[in-house]
Amino acid sequence: MKKLNVLVFPCGAENAGEIAQALRYSVHVNRLIGLSSCEDHGRFHFNDYVGDAPYIDAADFAAWFTDFLATQQIDVIFATHDTVCEKLAPLVARFGCYLVNGDAQTTRIARRKSLTWELFKDQSWAPRCYGQDEQPAQWPVIVKPDCGQGGNGVALAHNQAELAERVKNTPMPLIVEYLPGKEITVDCFTDRHGKLIWVGPRTRERVRAGIAMRSESVTADEKITAIAEQINKRLKMRGPWFFQLKQNSLQEWKLLEISCRIAGTMVAQRARGVNLPLMALHDFMNRDIVPLVTPHVDYIDRAIRTRAHTTLPYRSVYIDLDDTLIIKGQANPVVMAFIYQSRSEGKRIFLLTRHEYEPLASLENAAISSRLFDEIIHLQAGEKKSLSVTGPAIFIDNFFPERLDVAQYDDVLVLDVDAVDFYIK
Repeated sequence: MKKLNVLVFPCGAENAGEIAQALRYSVHVNRLIGLSSCEDHGRFHFNDYVGDAPYIDAADFAAWFTDFLATQQIDVIFATHDTVCEKLAPLVARFGCYLVNGDAQTTRIARRKSLTWELFKDQSWAPRCYGQDEQPAQWPVIVKPDCGQGGNGVALAHNQAELAERVKNTPMPLIVEYLPGKEITVDCFTDRHGKLIWVGPRTRERVRAGIAMRSESVTADEKITAIAEQINKRLKMRGPWFFQLKQNSLQEWKLLEISCRIAGTMVAQRARGVNLPLMALHDFMNRDIVPLVTPHVDYIDRAIRTRAHTTLPYRSVYIDLDDTLIIKGQANPVVMAFIYQSRSEGKRIFLLTRHEYEPLASLENAAISSRLFDEIIHLQAGEKKSLSVTGPAIFIDNFFPERLDVAQYDDVLVLDVDAVDFYIK
């Protein structure tokens, strides 16, 4: 099986960091490369980092970028900004590698709220828009830039004089009805067959610089799901994407925007077991995807790093050996940190493995003490790990079929290797 060279561009933003966290332990990734046009935080997200790319509006960008794709043998690209995604879509299409959600027509429409709202103007959830010479039917109204994001440049106008001032000071201004109600983001995933396989609404409880710092999962009811299905039907999606809804005074959902990129707070889905960036790689490899959602996480809260809160009062931790505890012959420092943390809290630690060699020798070679474990359970080929797991417990394994089998137990929280960091205090 070929391992993939994955490019994240630009790589310094919050959502780029989420992609890095989501993919850093994947056995399907050969190189995870961060690319930026300036020195930024991407250097801390990506060990494989390039910070001197031309800006996308530079005359030499297209030639430089296509040469970079060829020399680095890039298979998959994540664009982390809407404008970058629109810019790369026709360029990458000619080159031949895969840009996640990179359909040229879709990226163009999604980048502009005016085109988005025009496409869905026949839907009841499309917001009421006004021309610049049109008298609003009701005050106040919102003025926002056509190509804005993260709430930047959004202004409220209570009368005609304020409206004229807001329009004058807003680039590519749009005038739209004021929506005073609740706001949600809906994370979605469309597979290579055009099938919408994930709809995950979440709240925006506490927002800083347009980024939701606390987010709680919301049920995808019939109305929200119908909106997602309609968007997926009219736009060509493949991979992770999201849209935002806000309620009017009658508590009816109205569309704010659609985006073809990973959202920074898509980490809320990963905390629940749905790793959207990794799903994009599996879809690229022509694999069918089944989201495996844990019922034991109710919200995330963010500061500098992300933590997940579990409602499960677990007493034991079961950990796989190969590509989980030991990766490329070295101890996984995050998993090791979790083991020590769990021991200090009085949890029982079990090493559960079908390792082809003697586990004690492999542990010693990786400088891991066998005394960390209450028991080392060495299974033979064909023996199910699920038969050795007793809840309430946490089960950590990089292999999806193992997690899927153990997930049958309601009192076991199953984690891929990338998710362990959520539980480091």
